[in-house]
Amino acid sequence: MRGAADEGETCGRGNGRSGATGSLMTRRRGGRLLGFLRQRVKVAALACVALFVWAVAQFFRPDTGFTSLISIGDQLSETKVTGLRQVPHYVYENSPGYDGAYYVQLALYPTLDNPELTKAIDNLPYRSKRILLSWTSWLLGAGQPAWVVQAHALLNVLCWLALAWVLLRWFPLDGWENFLRWAAILFSHGVCMSVRHSLVDAPSLLLVALGLRWLEDGRRGAGGAALALAGMAKETSLLATAGTDFDWRAPRTWRRTAAGVALIALPLALWMGYVRWKFGAADDPGLGNFTLPFAGYAEKVATAWREARGPDASVLHTATLATALALGVQWLFLALRWRPQERWWRVGAAFAAMMVFLSEPVWEGYPGASTRVLLPMTLAFNVLVPRGGRWLPVLLAGNLTVAASLFEFSPPHEFYTVRGAAGAPTAVRVVPAAGWHGPERHLKHHWRWSKGQAELRLENRGPGAVQAALSGKASSADGPRSLRLLVDGKLLWGGTIGPDLVPWRAGVTLPPGATTVVFATDRPAIRIGTDPRDLAFQIANLEIVVQPAAVPR
Repeated sequence: MRGAADEGETCGRGNGRSGATGSLMTRRRGGRLLGFLRQRVKVAALACVALFVWAVAQFFRPDTGFTSLISIGDQLSETKVTGLRQVPHYVYENSPGYDGAYYVQLALYPTLDNPELTKAIDNLPYRSKRILLSWTSWLLGAGQPAWVVQAHALLNVLCWLALAWVLLRWFPLDGWENFLRWAAILFSHGVCMSVRHSLVDAPSLLLVALGLRWLEDGRRGAGGAALALAGMAKETSLLATAGTDFDWRAPRTWRRTAAGVALIALPLALWMGYVRWKFGAADDPGLGNFTLPFAGYAEKVATAWREARGPDASVLHTATLATALALGVQWLFLALRWRPQERWWRVGAAFAAMMVFLSEPVWEGYPGASTRVLLPMTLAFNVLVPRGGRWLPVLLAGNLTVAASLFEFSPPHEFYTVRGAAGAPTAVRVVPAAGWHGPERHLKHHWRWSKGQAELRLENRGPGAVQAALSGKASSADGPRSLRLLVDGKLLWGGTIGPDLVPWRAGVTLPPGATTVVFATDRPAIRIGTDPRDLAFQIANLEIVVQPAAVPR
């Protein structure tokens, strides 16, 4: 009995020690968590990363993935390469798209051997110089067209995350001022615009930053290789070779520096030679992007100032003015603090010199392409501005391009939503066909105006029929008018609508293939005030609920 008692006592003591150990470990884990939370700067940085990932996630669509980040316009439809036509992708209506639509087609044919490219890509010899990102997308997508397109859409996102880590070299998260510089670069308009349209600028900036980091560490080979790759991504990135080891006070070393720069530029030169041999000289080699000193910038500031103070001024106009002035602050800082012995100053000065000659095509728009073209100058500015409260106004003023970044993360929206049983919504593709104006929204409300009779095509991509329940609200552009929903002449719903939104509901069976729902009205469209569009009726908050069709007994 005593042995049993002793055993029980021993077990009891053991359980007590185990409980104490567990409690201690819990306290330690809780202490680490609380300690981390007390490091508010790191928490804020994690929140920034989470915010970025969330903003990108809003561009995902079940049927087209993240391809809305590529900005492919419907005006490109007639010339798209076959590889892109065969891959589901988001298309922006009444839009020429943006440069990412060209680069993704290069990614589908990275050896430039498809003759369709000459018609599909505007100024192919010029675009194809920037081939690195297209090669990378092809490799990440293992050459499979659907994967390549998605990889191209997300490549800038991956580069943004990598850049967030690389920037910690110069901006460790040990205080709010470093956090400000770190976040200002990541959320600068140039970086966000590159992510939003799947461009080459953010990846090029990442390679420039890596190159400069390795050069600072004395790793000349790795640094030079990174800068060479940056040049293959975007030719103007070679200006960052100003950051290679160089002593301007020792002319005898200049020849070695020039040889190093030439070696860095060699891969791009060889590739450009191949492109010229294959396609001939570019119709426009990019010289139209340059003009007389300060002519482009002066015109941009004058236009932005006038529009920001005009009767039709908006927040976007103000943000555009702030962006132009911010780049001016960066230029003045570099021009007035002459530091040729500093590596980062030479990099910033090289791009500041290019800024002087940028012409109207680079500056035009809201806020325009200048922010992404000059990204290395923005990075150099943030590295070089001295720490301390005295310089804080300069730091803030030079980073005002962030004000325009919010406008880049507005995902495409439609006037309809599709939901239903698992798998059913993705089996039905909704295509606004003839007769609609572009989608509009305000807060949670989404709508389209019609030009008169309008069509909505429902494509059932499944093997069997499904049942679709349609509901929404409708209103007339003027007085009462009739509205009817028809499929093959069969009435699904009919009624009279007026200026106020009225609900409606209809149902239709969708066999495999396309079914066209016609929205018909009895009166022609009209024009209201200064709106140049012909308006008949609007359909708002359209909801399509998809369910498997009932099996007849």
